[in-house]
Amino acid sequence: MNITTKRGDQGTTDLLLGGKASKTSAQVEALGAVDELSASLGFARLELPPELGEALATVQEHLITLMGELAMPAGEDESYEEKGFGRISEKEVSFLEMMQQEQQDSGALRDWLRPGAQGGEPGARLHLARTTARRAERRTWAVEDAVAKPLVRIYLNRLSDLLWVLADGCGK
Repeated sequence: MNITTKRGDQGTTDLLLGGKASKTSAQVEALGAVDELSASLGFARLELPPELGEALATVQEHLITLMGELAMPAGEDESYEEKGFGRISEKEVSFLEMMQQEQQDSGALRDWLRPGAQGGEPGARLHLARTTARRAERRTWAVEDAVAKPLVRIYLNRLSDLLWVLADGCGK
């Protein structure tokens, strides 16, 4: 497999199901922001306890599904589903909400703080991922609703909340 296809040399990129989009489109901006978010989570996982790292690996799997949704051309819902591609559901949103509640119940949430002021490197890495999640969420609001479904936006909002709680709980 060759990663260099040269198809993007003219300012467009391939979408799923044979679609194309400008590299400056809102859809591709949202995809890029979610990709950066996944990379930020991978960076954060390097400094976290194994159980938390595994949970964030699950989140990265969710983000692969989410990027698939964002890479779908508008109006191709039926084809997307026929091909067996997944969607973000209430189950994935609940996963984030339960993780956040567990962290808050454990006393992880302290107070509003400056990223890096507490929690050391793990906390700073989680705050970086949190801000990337917020940007990804904002970018999805610029994408037409036929592509960025409500649960995609809700998932990213819950993820940024969870990352805040995790970052705040570091170093306790």
